[in-house]
Amino acid sequence: MLAELRLSEFGSITGELDFHPGFNVLVGETGTGKSLLLSSILFLKGEKVGVVSEGSFVEAVFTDSEEETTLRREVKRGRSRYFFNGMRVPASKVKEFLEPKVVFQSQRLAVELLKPSYQLKVLDTVSDSLALLEEYQRLYRDYREKLSRLEAAQKELQARERELDLLKFQVQELEEALPLLEQEEELLNLKISVSKAQELKELREEALYRLYTAENSAFEQIGSVLSKFESIGLFPEIAERLSNIYYELESVISQIERELEPPDTDFTLDEIEERLYQIERLKRKYGNTLQDIKSFLETAKERLARLENLDFEIEELQSSLEAVKGELKEAALKLSEARKKGARELERKVLKAFKELGLEEATFSVELTPEEEFQPYGREKVTFLFSGNPKLPPAPLSVSISGGELSRLLLILLSITSLPGATVVFDEIDAGMSGKILRKVAEKLKEIASKQQVVAVSHSPQVVAAADRVFKLEKLKGGRVSVRELTGREIEEELAVMISGKLTSGALQAARDLIKHWEERWDTVDTPQSQP
Repeated sequence: MLAELRLSEFGSITGELDFHPGFNVLVGETGTGKSLLLSSILFLKGEKVGVVSEGSFVEAVFTDSEEETTLRREVKRGRSRYFFNGMRVPASKVKEFLEPKVVFQSQRLAVELLKPSYQLKVLDTVSDSLALLEEYQRLYRDYREKLSRLEAAQKELQARERELDLLKFQVQELEEALPLLEQEEELLNLKISVSKAQELKELREEALYRLYTAENSAFEQIGSVLSKFESIGLFPEIAERLSNIYYELESVISQIERELEPPDTDFTLDEIEERLYQIERLKRKYGNTLQDIKSFLETAKERLARLENLDFEIEELQSSLEAVKGELKEAALKLSEARKKGARELERKVLKAFKELGLEEATFSVELTPEEEFQPYGREKVTFLFSGNPKLPPAPLSVSISGGELSRLLLILLSITSLPGATVVFDEIDAGMSGKILRKVAEKLKEIASKQQVVAVSHSPQVVAAADRVFKLEKLKGGRVSVRELTGREIEEELAVMISGKLTSGALQAARDLIKHWEERWDTVDTPQSQP
């Protein structure tokens, strides 16, 4: 519920209001800014209000059980800034929070409560079909998900042959090429060997000749010198070093013989380069590395398997869709039957209340128009029809109802149902009404406030006397306006002036009698102590 509202330099208004969870009324002379004060909540929602200036701010505190949320919009350096629990946030964050929390209604504002979605919510509440709607919507979501999958599979089926041919070609090409791809490093080394084969042959022959096979080769001469040092027996260190050189050279000669041997391959250089070219072509098509190409192959094989089994998948989806469609039809039928009964009950309640509110000749009916296809809300469209003249047929509210009639209908609907968690704001909804009708309007407002918080601007003593909390706006010097809560004696005096135009003992007694009437009438009604 809306617990607190603080305003500073909002037009001419500066003040703080602590609201009651039930019925709150704003009073004051014409021109003090009662409607302007209510528009401060619209300002919080992000709407443009021409009365703000540098330093203006509006702050609201909402309570939900024991949780408290503070919202604030202020004007600084010519720009608006928004805060959510003290943290600066985008305007959308505050608006998103407020949208379901506060519902405005007046004879001058757009009718938020009578959108088609609200009419449906009213009917389902009266029909006690919210559980049926929840089950229908669960099945509807399942139905739409399966239908979407089936349509996607059918589209795939239409283009399947072309994709199948491509996938089969890719899988075959890669499976045949994998052995070649795995030889890339070996082929690169072989290319080097084959391209330098003649050069290596010449180098091998020359190296072996000079080091080993020639007369007076390096190997022979080192061996001869080593023998002389060993026979003398002197200079053992030199002899050891020569021995090491001799055996190291022998090892080098063996390595030359082994590694400079021409490559044992039947591939020509052109054939090796052609294979490497094929590998590079595959890498450009399927991936930069062997691992990338293998991953591509696995994905292609999985996709190929799915497409080859697509007919079976579509059959399964069609069977599953038909099953859930049958359940959905049954749920839609149950929901429709409940709504038909609820429509008659709603018509009965509204027509009865019309007589209480001076609309004896008005007619009201609920039209249920069947839908060909399943919809998120059911299989019928709901439209409230009204006529204030018995000679005219009922028509949709948007073209058939006046502001005063609409205000009374809204009071009736809100007294029958409620908007969980919302604060309902009425801006002079009782304007133009008088006498017995005003008392009935006050009763409806009080009835609504027993289920959810109500904030109303009113000039009617019958309405003010029914309030749980009364706030008065008063003009000060310099055109400024203050807001304060009235207490018991002050409420009596305010009512007395509203009743007779001046403060007299007779008017005071009439005010006390009016307050007593409401106390006696509602002392058994539990006004909610908190509203979510």
